[in-house]
Amino acid sequence: MYKEFFSRLIFLFAPLVFWSGCKDDETPAIREWREYYPIKPGSYITYQVDSVTYRYIEGGLPQRDTVRYQLKEMVSDTFYDNQNDLNYRLEIFKRYSPNEPWAIWKVWSIKEKGNQIQKDEDELRFIKMVFPLKNGVKWKGNLYIPDTGPYRLFRNWEYTYNNAHQPHTVGSFTFDSTVTVLQVDKEIAIEKTYRKEIYAKDVGPVEIHWEHLTTQAVPPNYVNGKLNGFRIRMQVIDYQ
Repeated sequence: MYKEFFSRLIFLFAPLVFWSGCKDDETPAIREWREYYPIKPGSYITYQVDSVTYRYIEGGLPQRDTVRYQLKEMVSDTFYDNQNDLNYRLEIFKRYSPNEPWAIWKVWSIKEKGNQIQKDEDELRFIKMVFPLKNGVKWKGNLYIPDTGPYRLFRNWEYTYNNAHQPHTVGSFTFDSTVTVLQVDKEIAIEKTYRKEIYAKDVGPVEIHWEHLTTQAVPPNYVNGKLNGFRIRMQVIDYQ
């Protein structure tokens, strides 16, 4: 059960996209906040994904599996949910080589709710961003996620804005204005969890780093050896 859960969990937070247009309540500060999620049907971001999974059973040898592939996250349509909120349908495509055709993998959704941007992924709702966008602003991004059983991984995460409106380079792209959302950075006994997402103005999420690891080494060693868990990095390679 847990192996299957973590295999689908690796991309639960993969960030998605992008508000556009003006609204009646828009002030310059609100407009700037929305510019980090410029959404319109047909827009997309393509990522290069590097994933490493670690497995260790006492008495055996440590195992490490590395996978590289691409994801495309596209805004395809709009709909109203049962709360009468406007949602944007997100289609996620996957392929293992640039020479392969895209195959649809998942369908998620995203909406603006009050001062929040909420994203539903595999029937789990995350509060990806809040207003105002300022360094040091904190919020409970996993407020709607269960915190028992396998979902205990999400317990007590406190999202924080860092490096607001700073330039950042991802691969061949240099973005003039970005913000980092540090979602979690904690180490408890033999368990380590870390995740951050970087958003670029007028583009959306451009980089993600995520790792969740347990170790049987004493003292704890999260670099190599007796590890269970995963590390993942997603970086933008194309967008529109």
